Amino acid sequence: MTRIMIWVITRHIAAVRFWLAGTVAITLLLAAGQSRADLHSAHVAYEKNDYRSAFGQFNELAELGQPQAQYALAVMYARGEGVEMSMTYAHAWAHLAAENGETRGEALANDLESTLTPTSLSISADIQAQFNQATLDKRLLPVMLKGKDYQDRDPPRLSKPFVPEYPSEAERKGVQGEAYVEFTIAPDGHPRLPRILYALPAGYFEATIRESALKSVFLPARINGEPISSPFSMFYIFQMKTVSIYDYGNLEQRVAKTKLEAEAGNPSAQMLYGMMIAGLPQLKQTRDRAVPWFLKAAQAGAPYAQYQIGTDLLLGRGCQCDNTKGEIWLEKAAQADQPDAQVSLAEFLLRGKPSSDAVAGALVWLERAAKSGNASAKLLLAAMLAANPAPELRDPGRALSLTESLERDFKDDPSLWEIKAAASASRGDFRAASKAEAKAIGEATKLGWDLARLEKRQALYVADKRWSGNLLDF
Repeated sequence: MTRIMIWVITRHIAAVRFWLAGTVAITLLLAAGQSRADLHSAHVAYEKNDYRSAFGQFNELAELGQPQAQYALAVMYARGEGVEMSMTYAHAWAHLAAENGETRGEALANDLESTLTPTSLSISADIQAQFNQATLDKRLLPVMLKGKDYQDRDPPRLSKPFVPEYPSEAERKGVQGEAYVEFTIAPDGHPRLPRILYALPAGYFEATIRESALKSVFLPARINGEPISSPFSMFYIFQMKTVSIYDYGNLEQRVAKTKLEAEAGNPSAQMLYGMMIAGLPQLKQTRDRAVPWFLKAAQAGAPYAQYQIGTDLLLGRGCQCDNTKGEIWLEKAAQADQPDAQVSLAEFLLRGKPSSDAVAGALVWLERAAKSGNASAKLLLAAMLAANPAPELRDPGRALSLTESLERDFKDDPSLWEIKAAASASRGDFRAASKAEAKAIGEATKLGWDLARLEKRQALYVADKRWSGNLLDF
């Protein structure tokens, strides 16, 4: 993803009854997949005198470099709240908080320092060395690029946007909102597999967003002049007033307000401000300027932000590519049941020629995300079950069942029909396979896709032959 394009889709309605935007929307997004530890819930537990829970959450976030959590941990060590009292540990964490900009940490560290023996100060220094900036930089934190979207490629660029009609039900009910979608831009410049990360309010805008994503056209990303597949994202605002697609109203004030809230330490605002920097064309910023704000929200325990940092690291997007660090952040988000992180972790495990252990791990994550109802997980899981090169991992019947559950929303997406075709062929029903592949080719033709791979598979099905491999490799 190089930029979050923000599109304002408008319809004049005299009485507007519903509007969700800004940090309210992002707060709901962050709350949708609660982490094992997040700053807000840690503070709530502390206020309820649930010190054991609060200590555990503050400790997890402090080890990620979150300064407020580091200061809270220092206070709890000094008071013996939820943990055995230790002025040595209190001093260490207060000092770390101060290094990360928490001014209260400096005052506490100075107060404690005079009470500690040289041995205790040495122990404190050892603790600090485990979690100081240099150690975290080496083990966990991204190394930012300078003025670039990607480390290794020329990013994709929007060529012909498809602006859909305002959703009829939302228009009828006077509903406004916003949404964020990711997808892959194939070498032919056409989007594949739109993944809606959030849409607020839910249930109104998803179909419109998928249509817009699939029907837009891009200049593909390139490495050394050669087109490649690359991720991209768009941010939509659905607004009911008479403005043009390029009129963003009070956008400047909204950005400034969000920035102030982000600088004050609000993780939801940090996430939203990162999105704005990454994607508002008017700001003329590159992804490297957004990554630090996503990182702050990730360190505060927001699973969605941890997912963003993990994928940034895996892709070399706004920061240097680092698979080890990226997998750590994705794992944190996935363990917190953030379904998009689970899908991305599965995709990472399936790269290239995956080992049997990697494939098994990917299936576990996809099953977990699919169980939560995530459509992208269901689609990828169905593709694996339909045409996995390992016969023992195929389950074409279940693959077809999964596609049927998605057909209402994905009926215009050629990938759905490709999966149906491969699953039917795996069952030996080549007539059904050929029919489904013909449907895939028809939909792909409407979208302007390169048809070479689809036609090759169709030739196999016509000849009563199966196809195996990664159906979603573009």
